[in-house]
Amino acid sequence: MLRKIALRIRESMWLRPVIYSVLAFLLALIVIYIDHNGLSEKVVPSFLLTSVDLAQTILGSLSGALLTMTTITFSTIMVVLTTYSSQFSPRTLNNFVEDPLTMRVLGIFMGGFVYSVMSLLFMSENWYESEVVSASVGVVIAFICLGVFAYFIHNVATSIQVSTLIREITDGAMKVIKRQEQTLKSKYTNVIDDREDADFTYEFIKDVKCRGYGYVQLTDYHGLLKYAAHHKIGVEANFLNGDFLTEDSIAFRVHHSGEVAEDIDGVLNQYLKLGKERSSIQDPEFALQKIVEVALRAISPGINDPNTARVCISYLGMALSHLCRIRSNGRYIAYYDEEMQPRIIGKQKRTIDILYLSFYQIIHYGSEDFSILTALIDAYLLIGSSADESLKKSIWELYIYNMEKFNTDELKGLDQLYLNEKKQELSTVLGIAL
Repeated sequence: MLRKIALRIRESMWLRPVIYSVLAFLLALIVIYIDHNGLSEKVVPSFLLTSVDLAQTILGSLSGALLTMTTITFSTIMVVLTTYSSQFSPRTLNNFVEDPLTMRVLGIFMGGFVYSVMSLLFMSENWYESEVVSASVGVVIAFICLGVFAYFIHNVATSIQVSTLIREITDGAMKVIKRQEQTLKSKYTNVIDDREDADFTYEFIKDVKCRGYGYVQLTDYHGLLKYAAHHKIGVEANFLNGDFLTEDSIAFRVHHSGEVAEDIDGVLNQYLKLGKERSSIQDPEFALQKIVEVALRAISPGINDPNTARVCISYLGMALSHLCRIRSNGRYIAYYDEEMQPRIIGKQKRTIDILYLSFYQIIHYGSEDFSILTALIDAYLLIGSSADESLKKSIWELYIYNMEKFNTDELKGLDQLYLNEKKQELSTVLGIAL
């Protein structure tokens, strides 16, 4: 449930600006109260106090300046989003939008404007009997906004670099993979090849359809396990994270002994979060797909930047090598309660399928570039060094598939020599006899 709330917060662009605006509104009320009751002369140094006329002038100038800075910031955000969409991939937009700094900067500017306007609203000579501190507080807020704006420009200049974007996407994928590693290491989970291996011993099965439609962004297996253990039932999740479900899709299959709650459909759907887009919170494949799309855009004829594609392939190989180290090729994950009774069966994509889906588009569209071929072989070497024996054969098959797509007849002598060295190195790592 907490993860669902966290996902909603990440998707809510308006939340941080609203929070900062509310805080600025409360600050304005506090300062107005201090000035109106003449407390400013008692608690604030005299050099920070100004007349009402001067305060009106300062706050009026600040409100206009902060509104202008807010507009410039918003325009900058739109330019960056356009660049991300056109140069990298539409799927990478969230990486910039969900950056806390982006919305925090916008919120600080909006908060400064709210404070200035609220203070001006109550700024009247008839209402204040002494000098006020509102203008000094406004100046402090203006200096804070100026510093934040400078840092925002630095962050934009950094984040718009493709190397920074690829690194951030990879870091996000690694976080998801490490969370999966913690799950798979638990004594209450087990990877199985067939759902029958979970040994559900119930007589009846009830299908639960999805309520709504969209991509599976999050599944609360921890909460689902508690519910299944409490009601002595088994639940089979009939989807993968990232799948698109409709109202006709069977989301869950409930295995029971004859009695289930009347509202079981609604209860189980509460543990499922659907959205209009995929999310990488529990879906490392989606994070890897972003890297693939950046690589595909880089090797497209319109951009023709194979070096960026090589960087993407290197990071992709690093993430996949860690994924191969923690996962097996089982198609299901069984979750057990404290009594070691199987309660939940969740689907997972086979590791070899993830390897194929991560590389097949790059193999196809980069089949005429020798530098892309060598980068792919380097990625296979990295993955193969951490893969178990069952996966090493599959990696070699992926290499063969790669070479079938590539036209080696056009290679020159030096290219062929370098390729043979790479092939020999890969066969050694994978334990394949040539």
